[in-house]
Amino acid sequence: MDNDRRDGPESFDDLFEPFNLEDLPAGQQPRQAGRPSREQPAVGGPGYALPCPSCGALNPSDNRHCESCGARMSQGGLPVAPQPMLRTTAGARALMVLAGVILTVAVLALIWNLFSGGGETAAETTTTTTTSIPVEIKQLAPIRTTCSSELASFPCTALTDSDPDNRWNATEGGIDAEVTFLFSPPVQITELFIDNVQNEERFRRNARVKGLEITTDDLFQSVIVELDDTNEPQKVQIGSLRTSSLTIKITSNYPGQTFEGKEPFPELAMQQVTFYGRVAPDAGG
Repeated sequence: MDNDRRDGPESFDDLFEPFNLEDLPAGQQPRQAGRPSREQPAVGGPGYALPCPSCGALNPSDNRHCESCGARMSQGGLPVAPQPMLRTTAGARALMVLAGVILTVAVLALIWNLFSGGGETAAETTTTTTTSIPVEIKQLAPIRTTCSSELASFPCTALTDSDPDNRWNATEGGIDAEVTFLFSPPVQITELFIDNVQNEERFRRNARVKGLEITTDDLFQSVIVELDDTNEPQKVQIGSLRTSSLTIKITSNYPGQTFEGKEPFPELAMQQVTFYGRVAPDAGG
């Protein structure tokens, strides 16, 4: 087998026969013997399938320029780069947001003016504000107190004398007894406080006020109240606007009780009635 290898061609050039140079035209250069020219590759050779549009030489299909003349292989238009995408900066975005806010406020203001009677009419309208001086609520003192039932030692005038040792007693448990308070000038009564007897023994042994009906000369309806059975002051809302008199009628009571073995009293006892409000505005003062 080694002899067969030595008998073969020693190189690639041995595969080609030399040309006769005697018959060549004057000025023509002979081709190098043994190698095909690259300027005219064999038709159908591997990779040489694209003819040059300028000189016609075949070139590999992936060549951009002709290997023979250097001309550009493709005569079509150059590829066009896509349009760049617009990108907004942080400052531009802030300006866009601000413009949107301003536009929204302007639209809302326009809608508000339309629905609230805006335009020229709103511009011509003036608003006048008045400042009212609050009137102080204070204690009111009646000029006179009368009652339909009382004991000589415990008159109804004790209800307004501010003496805790004095009290008013009404006979027969005080049922249907009336006490009238007169005021001059007329007053606005906002509330009153009723004190039963604070002394525990007298509070328990005497009858106590339970149901009340309060009337004034400026209210169309009476104020109906039911008090708790306690010797603490109890408030009653009135809301009178202009009155010269107020009458309290006792409609029911808490009966007297035995206290430490002592028998209850048949009379009703009340210690104090206090009024709060102001003098009526058109009554002077």
